[in-house]
Amino acid sequence: MNDIQKPLEPYEDGDIDQQVNLMDQFIESGEFNKTLNDFFGLPESVVQSLKEVS
Repeated sequence: MNDIQKPLEPYEDGDIDQQVNLMDQFIESGEFNKTLNDFFGLPESVVQSLKEVS
């Protein structure tokens, strides 16, 4: 093995809590759903067609 791996630095509990809080805020703000829809969602023309049908 030629690659030198650095050992993982231990995380402080506060660091993990901060990461969780940031993710919670991202989800609560609606940005998580928007990002998923932008990435996996249907094209706008299809969404519009579905609205017209229903």
